[in-house]
Amino acid sequence: MSHELALARLERRAARENAARREAEATAEIQIRRVREHAREVELLGSIAAIVNESDDAESALTLAAKAIRRHCRFAVAHVLVPDQTGAFVSADIWDADANQVEFLEQVITATIDQRFVPPEDLPGQVVSSHQTVWLADLHSTGQFSKRPDIRNGSAWAFPVIAGVDVVAVIEFFDPRSRQPDERLLQLAPAFGTQLGRAVEWERTRLREVQDRRRLEELLAQRTKEAQEVERSYAVADQARDAFVAFLAHDARAQIGGIRHDESPELADSGSTIDELAALLDRLVRVIDRSDRRFAGDRVAVSLDELAASIVATQTRFDESSVDVVVQGSTDAVIELNVELMTRLMSLVFEHISSTAESPSVVAELDVSPDTLSATVSSSTAFELWDADARVSGDDAISQAARLAKALGGFLTVSHGEKHDHVVRVVVATQYQAAGPVRDTNRRILLVDDNEINRKLAGAMLTRLGLEADVVNGGLDALTAMSEREYGLILMDVQMPDLDGRDATRRWRSGHGGATKVDVPIVAVTAHVAESERAECLSAGMNDYLSKPFGLEGLQSTVRRWIREGSIDQAGA
Repeated sequence: MSHELALARLERRAARENAARREAEATAEIQIRRVREHAREVELLGSIAAIVNESDDAESALTLAAKAIRRHCRFAVAHVLVPDQTGAFVSADIWDADANQVEFLEQVITATIDQRFVPPEDLPGQVVSSHQTVWLADLHSTGQFSKRPDIRNGSAWAFPVIAGVDVVAVIEFFDPRSRQPDERLLQLAPAFGTQLGRAVEWERTRLREVQDRRRLEELLAQRTKEAQEVERSYAVADQARDAFVAFLAHDARAQIGGIRHDESPELADSGSTIDELAALLDRLVRVIDRSDRRFAGDRVAVSLDELAASIVATQTRFDESSVDVVVQGSTDAVIELNVELMTRLMSLVFEHISSTAESPSVVAELDVSPDTLSATVSSSTAFELWDADARVSGDDAISQAARLAKALGGFLTVSHGEKHDHVVRVVVATQYQAAGPVRDTNRRILLVDDNEINRKLAGAMLTRLGLEADVVNGGLDALTAMSEREYGLILMDVQMPDLDGRDATRRWRSGHGGATKVDVPIVAVTAHVAESERAECLSAGMNDYLSKPFGLEGLQSTVRRWIREGSIDQAGA
């Protein structure tokens, strides 16, 4: 019997020791788990600090932080909201989601994308009004999800991003599972919000610096403009005076020439007086010559068609001659030129021809190169040949024209022509303006991206802008879609596994096209914004580039460059 009692005591002791050992192991496991969780939390806090310190702007910091925190807490979707001008909080078009939760992401986007959350409404409003982290164990307890039967259960939590005393953003997280509050996350969230608030404060400081610099630049530009206006007024007065003197000299020269050839006997003894007038006029002409350099004046942008019409319009005073102005090459080519002086120069050339030829029919051909405008004038009948060296100092029409051509940075020549007796060629300096991008009216856009989440987000943004969008997941599918349907713009991801965006663009540009034009605008969508990457995209035939991540405003700005204004809705309208 004593042996049995001793055995029972040993068994009870062994049971107590086993229980104590299991308790110690459980305690150790809990402590290890806590240490690991603490290490993950410290790592996350360090990551948020690094994101804030290294990001160029607040949007980038919020985007990267939302992704890091979502992965840490293992929620399905992260979303960032910012205040609008009225103080309501709206989507900032910053999303991150688990790749396996695309359907849930679509449900959350549909319930959120066009909502305005006025404090204290719904989850964002509660966070803003309380300045505290809010956890919802049941999604149906908030208004935006309460009437959505497609979301049967789920949970959410959100925390404020605070700069100074203001809530400048709300980051919210959603999960299709019902989850109870995580006390550690609730304790860490204020640190997240404070760190990210620094990024917003730094961006505001940089923005104020930019605005101050812009105000100073605008003030300087205004003062410079005022000084230029004063200089211009003096220049206009000088030009008016010089032009008036030139016309007086021209008319006086014509009158003296008429007097010299007059055979009236009453003027036979007036030769000495005429010679004195001629000498006086010659001195006046030399004064005019010195002032010709001020004739260049201000340049304006004008098409060759407009210049031709202006030249024709000034010839009404020469009814005895027929003037035709022909534009060589592109009729809508745009140049920068002093139109008033150029038309006056051509008038003097026509005046010379009409005064030295009998009933001429005059043709002027205009042609433009990158830095000069050429006007070749020919007549159906012979006119007086002009010797530049002998008569450049004269004051007849062609001499004045030669001086104006010189003042405009060019020259004037007269020579024998192949079809007509003589040809006048005027060459003046100008500036050629390249044509801007031709924007299409086709509202349908093709979005090419191999990432399903990116396609969903960009597609939702394009729909919000009032545009029709088709989405495909690779370069080969893009070529097929473009051959079968007409698009006004292609948003092409650069990095794709089957056929990258650059190669797809090269193939389309080098082919014969299809339903979509060969020269359709193609915008590269890439996370690599280095100058070399941009140069490679442009050399491949792409017209523009859009940097990832992008929001609604950036997408709208890019699309507006290539789709005509009336086709695009205002962001947030």
